[in-house]
Amino acid sequence: MGAWGVGPFDCDEGLDIKDRWEDWINGYNAVGYDEAIKRFFSRWGDAIRYGDSITNNEIIALVALHFDNQMQPPRKLVKAAGEAINRELELSEVGKWEHDKRRLREEFLCDFLDRLGAVRKKPKSQNLFMDPALNYRSLNVAKKGLLRSFRKIKDREKRVGFDRAGFPTFFNTLFRFMNYGVWEKDSKVFMQANTERLMMLATYLAIGLDYSEDELKALLDEVERKKYRS
Repeated sequence: MGAWGVGPFDCDEGLDIKDRWEDWINGYNAVGYDEAIKRFFSRWGDAIRYGDSITNNEIIALVALHFDNQMQPPRKLVKAAGEAINRELELSEVGKWEHDKRRLREEFLCDFLDRLGAVRKKPKSQNLFMDPALNYRSLNVAKKGLLRSFRKIKDREKRVGFDRAGFPTFFNTLFRFMNYGVWEKDSKVFMQANTERLMMLATYLAIGLDYSEDELKALLDEVERKKYRS
């Protein structure tokens, strides 16, 4: 989980948000409050509605920074935080905590929810008319949808980002995980880290597709050639 405490800044993602706040609000690269909030929401993309634990903790940390600075968080952030906290209160998330910390985590989240003026409720599913584990109505629809989003990403004139290309939440969450912790590294570090992660993802796919070792090696070589060629 990357967390060592129950509070908003007792985890890597909370500290990351705190650093970005200092940089964008008070630091040398300050862009102003409104632009900073816009950037935070842009980073979260579609994950803000059905987010992963990283996104949830980042949203909670951003609200905590508002409270610490005696600032009223904007309405859309309050709404996002209420949903993020309710997702974290689900057994699938809070159940990941060690038994002695689980109660403290629940108490913190419930207190934070009260402070927001929000209520505890069941998080919404991604689609009310289909199982939440499914993003498409059929594999054929999945192929068409993914190819359509792929074409948008490859369109060099429009420069559409992953969050606007129409990919499902799973894809956007995967994109965040693939880039987490390396976005603002030195370019050489970023390139190697990004390539390593693509190699790991390629290995995962190779296992699922029952590739031979030689087929996997060829795929890893191709990942290395394409990344360092681009």
